[in-house]
Amino acid sequence: MPITKQDTPLEFTNACILTQADVVHGTLRVDGETIVSVEQGSSASPGAIDCNGDYLLPGLIDVHTDHIEKYAVPRPRVFWPTTSAILNYDAAIISAGVTTVFDSLCVGASGKPFRKRILPELVQGLQATGAAGLLKAEHLLHLRCDLFDPDLEQHLERLIDDPSVRFITLMDDSAPRRSDEYYRRVLRERGITDTEEIEKRLQKSHANDAATAARIRPWIVYAARERGIVVANHDDSTAAHIQEAVELGISLLEFAITDEAAQAAHAAGMTVIAGAPNVVNGGSHFGGVSAEDLVRRGIASILCSDYVPASLLQAAFRIASNDGGPTLPEAVALVSANPAKAFGLDDRGTIAVGKRADIIRVSTFEGAPLVTSVWRQGRQVF
Repeated sequence: MPITKQDTPLEFTNACILTQADVVHGTLRVDGETIVSVEQGSSASPGAIDCNGDYLLPGLIDVHTDHIEKYAVPRPRVFWPTTSAILNYDAAIISAGVTTVFDSLCVGASGKPFRKRILPELVQGLQATGAAGLLKAEHLLHLRCDLFDPDLEQHLERLIDDPSVRFITLMDDSAPRRSDEYYRRVLRERGITDTEEIEKRLQKSHANDAATAARIRPWIVYAARERGIVVANHDDSTAAHIQEAVELGISLLEFAITDEAAQAAHAAGMTVIAGAPNVVNGGSHFGGVSAEDLVRRGIASILCSDYVPASLLQAAFRIASNDGGPTLPEAVALVSANPAKAFGLDDRGTIAVGKRADIIRVSTFEGAPLVTSVWRQGRQVF
């Protein structure tokens, strides 16, 4: 999105400014797109924005959200006009304090065929609305690859050279990789309830899906590496899954299902990404490992919103409010500095001199964070 440069320098005062190491009670100045000073104390400048003690945080970075699907397909078999869907989604993203978002789109859709229809429409729509300057957040692409779609290579080849593609996740929910009971649950969630049909698909997965995934997995990793795209494993449950990822050179794990997988990934030096809704809800909605526990033990270093954009900020404040946990700057780093580092976004992610002026103003109500204003590259967008 082309951002109109802020002509007049910005000055925020009487603010609790979250730097990477501390909370500074003072004044923040921005010139153009860049933070130029962070100082203790208040400013008497008549043009300064009085924050009345509110927090100033770095703009949040959400590396995985499929929330866009809810706007594109708000009900089964209902396909919303693409531009309207994207702009409504962008409004939800920016109002949650997310200034950089990785739009998570599925490539290959053996279980949800509607995804094959919306994929090209959303990619083209995001390009068009971005070029027209209509988007408030900066949108990058995160491609979630369904490894047992036999046409995956064909679909991915159309997208992988798009410069906005920064992240690829390998999704393998085949029965040989996961428990048969898990696979039965996935099929039921996809609307397949006939017992004979479920067993038929289960046997097919054992026979075919593992071979398809084994063929496609190294091809994707190699293609991504050639283009400098970060690759993650997804929903791993065993140490053997982690070993497979390490052997391929995969450096990230999203949504560890078990503590065994999370610990193995951390021990192997992988970056572990957990879901912020898991933190907000006090645990996994399907019995998986606790994201907050992984954060507290230093295993998970990034939180993503997955399906609720507002969960990023809520999770950070929840983690910081509990005794013995990370400080607020450390908790906010889970959704700002840490994802910026993992994905090479070196110009953002912290409030510091020389960094991009992606800033959110946050007040609180009954201890919960409320985003009141957002600036991206020094320009107010919310």
